[in-house]
Amino acid sequence: MNSREIFLAACSKISEELADFGFKASQQCQSLKKKSADKDITFEIYFQSSSLNSPGFVKLLPHLLISSKRLKKWLMEQNNGEYENAMIYGEQLGYITHFQEWKSWNVSGNIQETAVAEVIETIKTYALPIFDLFENTQKAIPFLAANGTKFNPYANKHLSPLAFMLCLGKKEEAQAFFLNYLADTGGKSAILKLYKELEGGKPINLMFSEFSDAVSVKLAYLNGLKTSK
Repeated sequence: MNSREIFLAACSKISEELADFGFKASQQCQSLKKKSADKDITFEIYFQSSSLNSPGFVKLLPHLLISSKRLKKWLMEQNNGEYENAMIYGEQLGYITHFQEWKSWNVSGNIQETAVAEVIETIKTYALPIFDLFENTQKAIPFLAANGTKFNPYANKHLSPLAFMLCLGKKEEAQAFFLNYLADTGGKSAILKLYKELEGGKPINLMFSEFSDAVSVKLAYLNGLKTSK
């Protein structure tokens, strides 16, 4: 088999194991998706590879993504239909695990079986509990308000679920999430600077991001959140 065929064979084996958890495969098993019970939220695991693969070394990099149809609709309403985004949370699998790195697995040759088994176990241990949390919005929102995206001891805090909090949670829960993030982020000075500029009348353009968290910060401002208690 060539490197592409080896990669797809590994994806297929992972797909077979995760089918019991409700995931359906597409794109030749490179994407595995399942819907929440209310059909609003989509949970996805997708696999990236590398153009530098060879038959003796084939990279497989898993990512996870959580998205919402209601969130997409709400975000479009925030900017006259110009801004469209359905993502609640996304991360490379390695960054929510004990690996703490942009993690890849070599799924070539005789080590494919061992590598695939480790990928599956890592997904079950770290990704599926996050998906299970978001299966119930009434559990996910209070968790995020109290803990941010610190889903386990290895996960980092991200601001991306703020839009989800504003859309489906109470304002005070979104405020708690925002302050929780501000307390720990190394980018606090940039956020406070942007907030001051917005308060001074800077036009709000959700299609332009001054830095990675800028769009979320603009949404926080638009919805009346504060940067301090």
